[in-house]
Formats: sequence, structure tokens, C-alpha cells
Amino acid sequence: MMSTLLRHMFTAPNQTPWERGRLRLINVGGLPAQTLNSADRALDLIDGSFLHREGDVWVVSYVKSGTTWTIGILAALWKHPAADYAGSLQKVTRNFCPQPELPDLGWGDDGFGHSIRELNDWSKGAPHRCFKSHWPSKDHAVSDGKSKFIYVMRNAQDQMTSMWNQVYGMGFHYGTENMTFEGGWDGFVEDWMNGDVENGQYFDHVASWYSRKDDPDVLFVRFEDLKRDALDVILQISNFLGTEFLSPEHIQNVTELTRFEKMRQTDEQDYGLRFMRWLGVIRRTHVRKGEVGSGRLMFSTKQLAALELEYEKKLKPLGVPRSWVLLD
Repeated sequence: MMSTLLRHMFTAPNQTPWERGRLRLINVGGLPAQTLNSADRALDLIDGSFLHREGDVWVVSYVKSGTTWTIGILAALWKHPAADYAGSLQKVTRNFCPQPELPDLGWGDDGFGHSIRELNDWSKGAPHRCFKSHWPSKDHAVSDGKSKFIYVMRNAQDQMTSMWNQVYGMGFHYGTENMTFEGGWDGFVEDWMNGDVENGQYFDHVASWYSRKDDPDVLFVRFEDLKRDALDVILQISNFLGTEFLSPEHIQNVTELTRFEKMRQTDEQDYGLRFMRWLGVIRRTHVRKGEVGSGRLMFSTKQLAALELEYEKKLKPLGVPRSWVLLD
């Protein structure tokens, strides 16, 4: 019963299913998307209904690449209360950094989406708005003369491993509830390679944003750099946003509030999520290991060769370093 209720809460009505692959997804203008999205909302974002505003900051990534972490950094830099609960995906999405692709499905603060009116009125009077997106660089996620974009990239193997943990863990949402973790892995890798996962193929997504990495309105950051030296990335983001004159005390506070371990603890202690994990409806935490290199052992020789081929074909010609994409 709980799975049925959650599936209903996580599904926009009257959408066209994505017909390829094994996952429960919808078709949004030729792009596979999770069922919280809607084709109608995608049109709203490009037909003038959604109003871009000076000072908008978009945190964009292919899923499970460090979006939640980066949004927490923004909240802390701007001294928003959401910094105190960075790591709580649903709460931060509802109260600080909405995902415009997700429509309001009528669940209020128990849901994820917002109406266009809510989005247009978001943070009214404040110098900045934060928006989250997993969209490729097209449609509404292109230069508009007003917004800045922070793109977060993660190596393919760790991203895929983390994404499978989410897809498996939220079986009610993705249609994987009858799969085992090990038994579903090879099929997921095949769908991932073919682009039959939410927001399409990883290599296409990264290519669309990497081609803009030198644009003045785009900051390209890496999950691996956040893990290696979070303070350096925080300073990059601060400079990009024009907040470079923050005090050393404030910067230290940002670092402390957005420690990965603190965000994981926030996610683990969410009572609603703990209850659903106890029921077995959710089988994984959202903020999990966050390790670099944890995906090494999951891949067969054939899968590694396929990854290498896609890198050579789509990202190497753009100058993307191999070490950014593939683990040694």
C-alpha cells in the first residue's frame, strides 16, 4: 500500500511513457525523465511562462554527481537557513532551491514540485534565486543573459554506481522493486549506456555542458575536487557568484555546514525516510558514501571497453581529460 501511495505521489498525470529500457520513465520532448517531471512543464519553461531573473543561479548536473552538496554550499554562502539541513533533498528542494522541471502535484511541502507562479515569485526581493536542474544544456538551460550556471561533473563509473543505488533503492519509483541489487546491475548498465535512463546518456549530457565551460556565465566543478579540497571549490563558487569578500569566519562556517559527513547524517536522521526504510519501501539512503573510486569493482571488462569507446567518441574530441571520466 505504501509503495502504491508513493508511486502516485511521485507521478505527474497524463504523461507518455518512455518506451525503451527497463526503468519506469516518461518521455519529455524526446528525453527520458523520471515521473516527477511533465511534458507540459517543459513547455512552460520555454514559452515565456517561466520568468528568468537577474541573479538566478542554476546548479546543474547529471544525476548523482554532487548536486545536493553544491546546493548546500550556495545556501551557506548566502546564509540561508537551508544550510542547516543541507543533505535533506526534499526539504532543500521545497524551501531553498526548487527544480523547475517538476510541477506542483498537489502535495505541498510533502512533495517536490512548484507551480510556475511559485517559481516566478521565488525569493522575491532577494538578490539571488537558486534553481536545481538535471537538464542537458538546451531548452531553458541555456544562456539567457541573466542566469549563472554551476555544472557539477562526476566520473562515469562512480556516477553510474551511485545512480544504480538510487534506482534500486527507490524501486517503487523506477520500477525496480522486484530486482535484486546484483541481478539488476547489468541491465541498468545497458540502459545507462543507451541513454535509457533519466535525462539521457551521460556522455551526451557532459558534452553539452563541457562545450560551455569557458562561457562567463558557467562554472564547471567536479565532485572529485569537492572531495579532495572542498574549501578550494567553495572559494571558486564564491568568486564566481561575486561573494569573494566574505570573511574567513564565514568561509569556515560554510565548510563546516557542508561537510559530506554532516550532510549524510542529516539524510540518515530524517524520520520520514527512516520510517520508509524500515518499511522496506526505500532500500538506500540518498546521501550515501560519496567516495571516489568506489565504482571500480562493479564493471566487467566488456563494460569498461564500452565506456572507453564512448569517451573516445564523444568527450575526448572536446578536450575532456580521460581522468575526469574514467577511473584507472
